[in-house]
Amino acid sequence: MMQKSNDVTMRKVLPFFALTIGVGLAVWLVIAANFTAVVHSFAQIGWGIAAIILVRAVMIMMNGVAWGELLATSTNAPFVVFPLLRWVREAIDVLLPVGSIGGSLVCARLLTFWRVSSTIAVAGVVVDVFLQTVAQIMFAGIGALLLTKNAGLSAVLTEFILGLAVAVIAVSGFYIALRYGGARLIDRLLKYLSQRTALQAREDEPSFQTAINGMWQGRGRYVGAALFTHLFAWMIGTLEVWLTLHFMEWPISLQQAIVFESLGASISTAAFLVPGSWGVQEGGYILIGQILGVPAYLSLTLSLVKRIPDLLLGAPGLLVWRVIEARHLFSPDLQAN
Repeated sequence: MMQKSNDVTMRKVLPFFALTIGVGLAVWLVIAANFTAVVHSFAQIGWGIAAIILVRAVMIMMNGVAWGELLATSTNAPFVVFPLLRWVREAIDVLLPVGSIGGSLVCARLLTFWRVSSTIAVAGVVVDVFLQTVAQIMFAGIGALLLTKNAGLSAVLTEFILGLAVAVIAVSGFYIALRYGGARLIDRLLKYLSQRTALQAREDEPSFQTAINGMWQGRGRYVGAALFTHLFAWMIGTLEVWLTLHFMEWPISLQQAIVFESLGASISTAAFLVPGSWGVQEGGYILIGQILGVPAYLSLTLSLVKRIPDLLLGAPGLLVWRVIEARHLFSPDLQAN
């Protein structure tokens, strides 16, 4: 019992410890990169931050559309629900120390409020996360190719490409496990998640493996639409980089912006164990900026500016989450199956 209690305490403490280290690293980088120059760069952006926030909002909406396309024939939930819940998922992932999977699990539960079975909800989230990851690998590959074309191979780029190859192998293995893995193990995982997230399972629900298989079989059009919508969403994120550097009066081409966004997002995703990728994202942007000839203080400011939409869109997203929970609690008509 004591061992179990210690394990639970460690799981709760580690995210906050990682967050503290990450924020400390980010602060150190700001000081090292010239605090005054970073503040001045922020001031240059001014009201341009509204355009940057709008780009992020569109990106989140497109990811929600991709999720809705994936589940187009599997649920009767209104299509607007998917962008709404994707907003909530993004808010949880970037603002709460729950790891990158926390928002996905919460949104799977929220989707059951619209009479979607728990197995379909969880399977849909798992496949959606998988497709978004595949789209990100494709986007990172585009960025690596553009960087190789413009700057040639370097030690850093070579290591990144090797990491990309490992990611492709890992994702391929995950796909095989989803399609052909042990259904018993996956169903046990679903049972565990149900206990942890208050998902309500019905007796007549299909197994998780059956639900996963149903996401793929005969639904190539919907899966393909979801994949390329996710890729389009990643491409939209390029505008955040281009606009931010444009407002800071640093000339940057669209190709360079793609390199910045694709490789920077990949580094942030790889640091999923650190809440918000604090410190890691900032260091990654400085490294990419050095390859592209962007001063360290501008690269650092770019990373920090990208956190503003996290806060200004994330805080209302958390409020929407609580409103949905409260509405479900007090409205019998919204009770899940």
